[in-house]
Amino acid sequence: MSVCGRNIRALRCASAAALASVLAPLALAPAFSADLGVAPIYRAPPAAVSTWTGSYIGISGGGAWGNAVVHNDPTGVDQTPRFDLHGGIIGITSGLNIQNGAIVYGYEGDTSITSKRGSAFEFPPPVGFPGFSNEVREPWLSTYRGRLGYTQNNWLLYATAGGALAQVENNVFGPIGSIVDTHWHWGWTVGGGVEFKFAKDWSAKVEYLYVGLQDKSYFNPAPSPAFPSNQRVSLDEHLVRFGVNYKLPWSILDVFFKR
Repeated sequence: MSVCGRNIRALRCASAAALASVLAPLALAPAFSADLGVAPIYRAPPAAVSTWTGSYIGISGGGAWGNAVVHNDPTGVDQTPRFDLHGGIIGITSGLNIQNGAIVYGYEGDTSITSKRGSAFEFPPPVGFPGFSNEVREPWLSTYRGRLGYTQNNWLLYATAGGALAQVENNVFGPIGSIVDTHWHWGWTVGGGVEFKFAKDWSAKVEYLYVGLQDKSYFNPAPSPAFPSNQRVSLDEHLVRFGVNYKLPWSILDVFFKR
């Protein structure tokens, strides 16, 4: 073989070696990258959808005002002018909600103590007793209501209606002393409110209620003929109150509905 042939063969070997040295790292790159690995991108699990479905308890408080009048029971003639009643109210609440799409319906009951009261002098004879006055107080009030509302995001706008029960005192003050009679008045209530869910299981609300109560007879008869007797008390009231509710972690509704 000539010297020229040997040189060409050596040049070819050198070129092949150089090409192999260039391609080898490229061939190893995928395997090297696979060994190093790329950290997977972390995706947080989807947030749980908040729902109003469930049972809850709460507290509420606010103000109450209204009107009252005392009649003569047999004749129906007013013995006092119509007078204002007002005071504070605070109590406990319990209830349950069921959410179906954007519609929320359920039940709510509450029992409250109130400082609502008002008074007026009786008309002169023959319809009233001179020097006597009546004071009407309402120490307790409970309501039992259905609720129906519309929810969007964390807001709930609702209407409510149902029954009411109030303890009412009729006090008569006169020159010779005082007497008192107490009865329970059934009634009805209607209103509405707005509730906002500010945490997973906590919500705050403001609501208005009108309460109409049945008439009841008092001092029938009176403990003494020196005092007015056979009186009938009529009253109604308005409530505005604020409340905070906590949704319980368990509920009978959990058997039928997802929380």
